[in-house]
Amino acid sequence: SARKHGGLLKVNIAAASGAGREDVRTARTAQTKVYFHVENESVSFGEHVRVVGNHPSLGAWQSENGVVLTTNEAIFPVWISDGPTCVELHAKVEYKYVVCNSDGTVREWEAMEGNRKFVASGTEMTIEDDNGEYRIKMGLEEEDGEAEEEKELLTSRSPGVKNMDKEQKLAFVQDLEGSVEIGATDTVFMLAFQLPIKVEKASDGTWKFNEKAPSDGRNFAFLPLLQELKKKRKVKVVNVGWPGVHVDNFLDRQAIEKLLAKHDFVPVFPPRKEFEGFLQFCSGFLWPVFHDSMQIFQSSKTEPFSEQGWAAYQHINNLYANAVVPHTHQSDFIWIQDYHLMMSPTFIARKLNKANIGFYLHAPFPSSDSFKSLPVREELLAGMMSADQLGFQFMSYARNFLISCKRIYGLDPTFKAGGFMGLDYNGRNIMIKVSHFAYPYEASREVVNSEEVQKTTRQVKEFFKGRTLFACMDRCDGLSGLLQKFLAFKGFLSEYPEYKGKVALVQYCFPSLGGYDDQTFVDALNGQADAFLSSKDNGDLELITKDGSGSMEGCDIFLRIEKVERSERLALFRAADVLLDTSVKNGLNLMPFEFITAHHDGTDAKACIVSEFSGCSRVLLGCLRINPFNNSEMASSFRRALTMGNDERKERLECNIQYVSRNSPMRWFEDFLTDLRRARKKDDVRVESIGFGARIRQVCIGQDFQKLPIDAVLHSYRQSKNRVFFFDNEGTLAADRRTLYREYGAPKEDVSDLQSRGSAPNVQVMECLRTLCADSRNTVVILSGRNREMMENWFGSIPRIGLAAERGFYYKLPFTTGDQWHCMVQEPDYTWKTFAYEIMRQFVRRTQGSFIENKGSALVWQYRDADQLFGAWQAKELSSHLKELLFGFDLEIMEGKGYVEVKLRGIHKGTAVTKVLSKVSQAFGEADFVMCIGDDRSDEDMFEAVNLILDPSEVNDAASQMSTTDDGSDEQSDGPRPGALGGVSKSDGVLGQKRANSGKLGGSGSLSGNLRGGGLSSLCSSGDLRGSLGGGLSSLADEMTTSQLQRRHFTCTVGRKPTAAKFFLDDTDEVSELLDSLKQQQEKRLFSKDANYNTWSGGDLSGGKASRVQSMPTISSLAFAESFSEQ
Repeated sequence: SARKHGGLLKVNIAAASGAGREDVRTARTAQTKVYFHVENESVSFGEHVRVVGNHPSLGAWQSENGVVLTTNEAIFPVWISDGPTCVELHAKVEYKYVVCNSDGTVREWEAMEGNRKFVASGTEMTIEDDNGEYRIKMGLEEEDGEAEEEKELLTSRSPGVKNMDKEQKLAFVQDLEGSVEIGATDTVFMLAFQLPIKVEKASDGTWKFNEKAPSDGRNFAFLPLLQELKKKRKVKVVNVGWPGVHVDNFLDRQAIEKLLAKHDFVPVFPPRKEFEGFLQFCSGFLWPVFHDSMQIFQSSKTEPFSEQGWAAYQHINNLYANAVVPHTHQSDFIWIQDYHLMMSPTFIARKLNKANIGFYLHAPFPSSDSFKSLPVREELLAGMMSADQLGFQFMSYARNFLISCKRIYGLDPTFKAGGFMGLDYNGRNIMIKVSHFAYPYEASREVVNSEEVQKTTRQVKEFFKGRTLFACMDRCDGLSGLLQKFLAFKGFLSEYPEYKGKVALVQYCFPSLGGYDDQTFVDALNGQADAFLSSKDNGDLELITKDGSGSMEGCDIFLRIEKVERSERLALFRAADVLLDTSVKNGLNLMPFEFITAHHDGTDAKACIVSEFSGCSRVLLGCLRINPFNNSEMASSFRRALTMGNDERKERLECNIQYVSRNSPMRWFEDFLTDLRRARKKDDVRVESIGFGARIRQVCIGQDFQKLPIDAVLHSYRQSKNRVFFFDNEGTLAADRRTLYREYGAPKEDVSDLQSRGSAPNVQVMECLRTLCADSRNTVVILSGRNREMMENWFGSIPRIGLAAERGFYYKLPFTTGDQWHCMVQEPDYTWKTFAYEIMRQFVRRTQGSFIENKGSALVWQYRDADQLFGAWQAKELSSHLKELLFGFDLEIMEGKGYVEVKLRGIHKGTAVTKVLSKVSQAFGEADFVMCIGDDRSDEDMFEAVNLILDPSEVNDAASQMSTTDDGSDEQSDGPRPGALGGVSKSDGVLGQKRANSGKLGGSGSLSGNLRGGGLSSLCSSGDLRGSLGGGLSSLADEMTTSQLQRRHFTCTVGRKPTAAKFFLDDTDEVSELLDSLKQQQEKRLFSKDANYNTWSGGDLSGGKASRVQSMPTISSLAFAESFSEQ
């Protein structure tokens, strides 16, 4: 039997065209590694087993050339091959085993009719002619690839899991999510649009606090949670929001603040005009869009999107942030509720960058197509992603959010042990929490059993005596599906006339956030209703008919549009027989939960009909689900609810009661807070705000990451004599315009005809590079992924410049290679590119928006312009095929963000940097100034290489050493300066031992005014002046010992982002400014002073071939040193 590793090859390489076909014929074919296992007990001492076959690697039936098998005490009588035997992929092989004497002669061929056979497939395969005996002896288990990966993952977390007992395994599983403790000393700041209480002004002018929550929205459900938290004193909760009243008088504001502070409420008093614009933006724009209703963009209004409304939305969000910031600190929880305050996380994070912020979206998140249509889509995403944790009601809403992040930002979700899901964004991991809000069952049941509700229930039943009630309460807008509901109910009565006069639909409506703005919609509802209900002063229901008769005869649909107290709503549900929900889109919809709670005792089993577009339909499995757009289905559901057997009705109700009663707001609250604490930003990172306006984003970077200090760079530049510069091109020296060039569709040419486009630096940058290269003490190297021809075309006109093309695969260093290009590999093999190109071309044909890019030593399949999800699927499939097809080549196949790359193993910019530094060290000695600047992922290898070679964490013992290089005259002062960081011989390695400094940049002021020594400063060398020149210079040496060492190497990335670099510059313009500063420093030295001024060895500043400046002699080596010291 043959155990195959890897899938079967599915690509036909013979499709290559032109010269490509010849390359395929002559190129090295893909091969399969074959291992042999056989069991043979008849082998005597000194004998061995060989496998011989028709394939050349098996000796072509010549036993002396067969593959020798070996055995040992642990596995005998199993014989195995020591190494793989390489066979062409899909080759048909015949073979037999033979026992040979010690001299290699044949003793016995395998006794069997015919030959053994196998077909080479996959990257590796093991021929098990031992019936699996080898695996049994070695204790191996046959597992598939996925099981093997899971085993390795589990083993990496805890190597001893298999040996754990039951209790240890349980503890191990519990540790996966980590322990988090939240106690009474913690504080939670809950931000919501409106406080869950009422503030009223009494007749005597004083303000009073009323814990009777507003009946609209979800405040009625939040209040029981807050009361329970306060009663149990589990954690302190401070609510921040609008108190429900507008107060213009300052004294009234103070009175309300003082009143609410006693109950842990912080009121927000927004300006009335901006608040109205905010409400209109929320209800008229965000609410329909987040429910996938895009009719606002089909409106005849001249301004479908209100810039004034957006400005008001941001202003109100900022007010809420300003209200909470003075009361909190970074250890507190800040929990923001719903779409009204989506920008608040950004405004809070600007002021408290380590704040632990959670955001929970009660409304559904729209589909990616709907969200992408928003003019402020990136601003809203940036606002949400300033939080540490994002909460959604259901996975479908979280999925929409993740898809939007994928298509707008290219972000993929990450998954961690314990079931955690998140997004890695700008160095932060934003946790995604999926858990719907729980209805306060216990608190609501007490309200249902109250005398007030029981009394109103009897009144409603008496009012509709003799009729079966269909009832519900919805928001008065189109998303509630009210018109569809009314039309479907009339259609039901028309189809089943026997129910006319026996059933009634009672519809309560509460106003939307902005009130009843759409009068046309309200008029349409009134037109469909048969009668209207209202409340009298004594609380009794009043019937208003269209004909004014006051008779219920002939009326089937009863409408009530006004604010209704919660007790009245519960009384309606208690009296009703069927709940009818026809929402077109609803995040959760608490009304079915409330209807079920109203019938908690189960005395009369009631039916519940909910829309499949309401979130509650996914958890209330006892309800009848309907499509509100299908009138016939709705009519059938109405009749089924009326004719359903009592047993089925009771079973469905009990199923719903069981779910509602077991899920409490307290559990939802604690689960969210626990995970929010886990999502807190780490203490060992620094958080910075990057960007402008509403698109500002939070970036987590290392504590030592800072902007490149230009003054410190110039100072170190002046003090050094052996400088090395590494620059990336596109995105660093030149603007990155790669996105402007695309060649979609499958290319028809050969791989060699693929074009690579890029951009060269501007004239100013080229002149700066020319000036730097003119100094023989400078080594300037440009590293790029572009080919040699492009690099020569761009930079070939600059004398003495070093170039590294194709990420260092080819390099040219004038001081070693002259004008000739050298290759990292002596005899590069490019035959693999024909195979990779052909299969990539097939994927380009079938993946719209993808293309192939040739980078010389690498071939890249780019899909960043394709659909991100489909592109990611295709990338995984392509990567799998490439790994199988290119087996046997020394290659790396990498999957990155928007690309799949095939490149030669070990070839990257880090390797090139290491080689250049080695060459510099061999030619000129240790580099005492290294600057490395890049912008993208390929430059991270360059940063890591420099950081590894030049570790700044150690303190140099030669801290007090001075140096007099031939640029000593660059200083305006003649005071002494810190010198090169220690002298290391070439034999110590690439750059000798690791050099160090303080890691911090000292101020330049200490180099002039505070340092003394006069003209002798230009003659100072290490230590000699400390003992020989007495007080003044001795104290100077002590002063230099205590000062911070100056950094001599700089790794810098363009843009603030997580990186291995130590510094950053914001954009290519700042890189140009840095180069211009270096150019001015060089020109200052060239034109203001003589080249040999104040130096011991004249440096060649003409760009000639003179050797680099050597170290100056110490004073003790001079002829007058002895007499000088005696004086």
